[in-house]
Amino acid sequence: MKRPENIYVSLQLDKDQISGDLLLNIQFDKNAPNFSTDKGIISWCPTIEELDFVSEAFEAIAKGKRHKQERQGTTGQGQPEQHDEWEHPTDGKEVLDRVLDRKDRAFIK
Repeated sequence: MKRPENIYVSLQLDKDQISGDLLLNIQFDKNAPNFSTDKGIISWCPTIEELDFVSEAFEAIAKGKRHKQERQGTTGQGQPEQHDEWEHPTDGKEVLDRVLDRKDRAFIK
């Protein structure tokens, strides 16, 4: 694969052993023109392309986490949503219309 211009980082996906969530690791090329070390201080001045690359990867992981939460029926805090046993997955207006329709039919008889 040809290396894109102005991207001197590589990304690696890992899986957290405790939570099972995907983690994104950014690996730096110590010979890149925008990476330096001086007296124990590491500096990275990301290019626009690198920022876009990393941002896109973080967004994909965040989207996957939201999708996983929706599939599991959890809230943003990782807690299961509370559902009453009688709750029907249809729209509330539809349920109300059905109840009123039944009452109308019972009244007509």
